[in-house]
Amino acid sequence: MSRDIQFTLDNRLSLCASFVREGTKLADVGTDHAYLPVKLAAEGKIRCAVASDIRIGPLENARTNIIKYGVEDIVSTVLSDGLDNISPETADDIVIAGMGGELIAKIIKRTQWLYDGSRRLILQPMTRMESLRLFLYENGFLIEDEKACVSGRKCYSVMLCRYDGIIRECSKKNQYIGLLDKDKSDEAQRYISMIKSKLTKKISGLIKSGKTEDAEYYNNILSEINA
Repeated sequence: MSRDIQFTLDNRLSLCASFVREGTKLADVGTDHAYLPVKLAAEGKIRCAVASDIRIGPLENARTNIIKYGVEDIVSTVLSDGLDNISPETADDIVIAGMGGELIAKIIKRTQWLYDGSRRLILQPMTRMESLRLFLYENGFLIEDEKACVSGRKCYSVMLCRYDGIIRECSKKNQYIGLLDKDKSDEAQRYISMIKSKLTKKISGLIKSGKTEDAEYYNNILSEINA
């Protein structure tokens, strides 16, 4: 039964939520206020959820919201560095959002139960997206889908992944824009424009610093994206 809630998810978390399967067991890593699992639980879309965070303060905020919206029978909390304290049997869909791509990669790398192929990862990196995509390709994770959204004045990408054990080559273009080059939506095009703008600024800075070889490296990436 659906329960009344008094908040809406922003576009970033809404996009993450859209990848979560109905009736799944959810883990929300770095949950902060637990808005994502609380909303999905209140709407009756998930079987159960564990909301985790590495810090006590955010976890207390999460518990407050869980109790406030009456979903404590569905959503539990755990103090955890990444997935370290989350049991494999409690999570089929795993959301890791709002942290750097390199940190997300480290969390995945050390969580061996993610490598059985039965879990789905919903990943939303805030920085170093290219490092995360490269890690996934080189470590046997398939990026099944990827979408972009605009939230506030910022643009984000959310990836749906699962382990299939196949090591893939990842071009520089794929590292930076992933599957979004096939997406003609306004959000995807804005994301790609953001990446191109960042690369252009980086190239300009390197040229001014006299680092012409580094500038040429990133200019080749930009050319590949523009091709």
